[in-house]
Amino acid sequence: MTAKLRIRTKGIEIEWEGEVEFLKSELPGLVGAIIEAIGDSGLIDDATEVDRPTSGNGQATFTATSLAAKVQPKTGPDLFKVALAKLQLSDNFQEATHLQILEEMKSAKQFYKQAMQRNLKPTIDSLLKKREINEPSTGKYTLSHETLEQFRARA
Repeated sequence: MTAKLRIRTKGIEIEWEGEVEFLKSELPGLVGAIIEAIGDSGLIDDATEVDRPTSGNGQATFTATSLAAKVQPKTGPDLFKVALAKLQLSDNFQEATHLQILEEMKSAKQFYKQAMQRNLKPTIDSLLKKREINEPSTGKYTLSHETLEQFRARA
């Protein structure tokens, strides 16, 4: 199945046609990079709240890539938090294993680096020490309430 997208802003017009999977996984990061490059003023002039897709329970649904495009994670711990936020906020996970989180990190291809997998244990230890994540049961993680609320505001 193919999809089409056209973006016109600030004298720039971008047209895209391709596979839906690319639209879901890669395009949010590309659009985020474009917005960053040209600035976000003027993209939506007099817009009111934009409708976002929701899951059956009314929560917003998004990908790790689209959230990463908004947050622009620079480090492994930042991407770990993005991936965990995606699982908790979009997929409605109460807690997630490091393998589930790692798979979400890998899905954000333009932000993920192989070294992040090698450094996963120190990343988890660091985030636990800073109290940005919790370990409610052995080997399962959640974002701290404060960190979760920060992502909820950005998602």
